[in-house]
Amino acid sequence: MTQTVSNSSALNVVADIVSDLGGQSGSSVEMMIGIGLVKDSDAVFFQYLGEEQQPSALMLPSGKPCTRMANVRLTGLSIADGIGEFNSTKLNIFISTSAGRELMLTSGLTTIWSQCVITSLMGLFNSYNLGEPFTLDTWKGTSKMRPCFAAIRQDNVKVSDQMMYDQLRDLRADGAKDKLNAVLRDAVEILNGAVTGGSVTPAEVVIENEQITEHPDF
Repeated sequence: MTQTVSNSSALNVVADIVSDLGGQSGSSVEMMIGIGLVKDSDAVFFQYLGEEQQPSALMLPSGKPCTRMANVRLTGLSIADGIGEFNSTKLNIFISTSAGRELMLTSGLTTIWSQCVITSLMGLFNSYNLGEPFTLDTWKGTSKMRPCFAAIRQDNVKVSDQMMYDQLRDLRADGAKDKLNAVLRDAVEILNGAVTGGSVTPAEVVIENEQITEHPDF
């Protein structure tokens, strides 16, 4: 069943949730989107509608799930700790659409989706293109847990940071959760500083001209 909510009510609810999650863009955020909230759904983006309503899957007019956000710009990132009953740590990514609407994408900091996005954004940062429009693709894997993966393209070229990619892969293989968390936090600080005008730490990058694979090594 399709759920509806008035525009003013929805915006107020979103602003409240963003505030709870430590969002830096405050009431200017028009929509808060969770990633892969329903495991048995083919949808990947879900709009939060408030505590009394279940998140609503973002669908195309064709009835297929929306999996691509094209021509968007990064406006900020933040990390929120101690969220919900499971005391989760969330990565919040703020993007602006071509129409100037501010969206907030939120996912667990150490999820595969977050690792994919941070790796891609570090590629944009090191190629001096972090402030330029990009396309964000998100899709579900085929393993039992159906994790969400992501990739970023500029001018139809997939962008990634090979050093970050290798580091995260090795930390996952070693089960070094604390180090993984620390590396992701450092990357978020670098990226947010770059896009908002704060301090920035230099990093190295390799831009890959590869196409998205069905099962990236994450």
